[in-house]
Amino acid sequence: MDIKLIRHADIDKVKWNSCVHYATNGNIFGYKWYLDTIAKEWDALVEGDYETILPLFVTEYDHVLEQPTLLREAGMYSINLVSRKRAENFINAIPEQYTALRIQLNEGIKISEDLGLDIEQKTNHQLLLLEPYETLVQKYSPTVQSFLKKEYTQQLLPSSNVKPEKIAALFKENTATTSANEIAFHAYQRIMYNALHRGWGATFGVSDKDKNLLSAAFFIYSQGRAMQLVTATTPKGKEMGAYEYLMDNFLRNHAGRPMVLDFNSSDKTYQRFGAQSNIYQRLSKGIIPEPKQVIAPSAKKKSWKFW
Repeated sequence: MDIKLIRHADIDKVKWNSCVHYATNGNIFGYKWYLDTIAKEWDALVEGDYETILPLFVTEYDHVLEQPTLLREAGMYSINLVSRKRAENFINAIPEQYTALRIQLNEGIKISEDLGLDIEQKTNHQLLLLEPYETLVQKYSPTVQSFLKKEYTQQLLPSSNVKPEKIAALFKENTATTSANEIAFHAYQRIMYNALHRGWGATFGVSDKDKNLLSAAFFIYSQGRAMQLVTATTPKGKEMGAYEYLMDNFLRNHAGRPMVLDFNSSDKTYQRFGAQSNIYQRLSKGIIPEPKQVIAPSAKKKSWKFW
């Protein structure tokens, strides 16, 4: 198997994106524009003429590879079947200089413990939307059913024109203040604008009668999936079931389609909408040190680069 290391500057963007697009396991995380948006530096292992690819995320430590935040998985894409042998050949092809790593493989890719790596089972939640809305509703938990039947849901107003800045701000205002969340606040906006620029993104929001935004979510459409990139809800919105109302509207609009709703989360609470858990592997080796420093992008930056 011809596997070679290609530095980021030498990656053929067209061939790379073509591999992700036609891959048997393609998803939004693999596209070069997405990776460039969230990662400062990354190289890649490439089989043949971009038949199979694996991004390698270089950290500030020369010996460490680690996938960045906002990247659930990006472990190998291929236009061929990703057999265990092909996957293990790629893992073995990672340069020996990287004595510590943490890689999350795409769903469906499995490797053996014989490689000497620590393997952790991670969980994501998804819901097939092929059934009619009336059938999907029956899978709602009693809690969701209760929210949707309460009188104050009549005071909620759906919206599909929420700007990315508002969604990111809602996320920032309603999550813990950490350096990781500060970085996510800016990265989410870059990803959302890139997705909208390509016609792959959609916003969903819910407001009260005074037009105060109570809950919002951004979805990216790719490879037969609608992936929830980010969602946030205010305390008042949680009391009123605003997210439940938002998701019910989403399912009402998408029911009956040959599409998977990817909640992009390990949170079991998404099972209240009928979501099923999907397992993927996280591979680890060595000790991953803490970042030397975390610097968030400037909040004043208003221009967006589209790859």
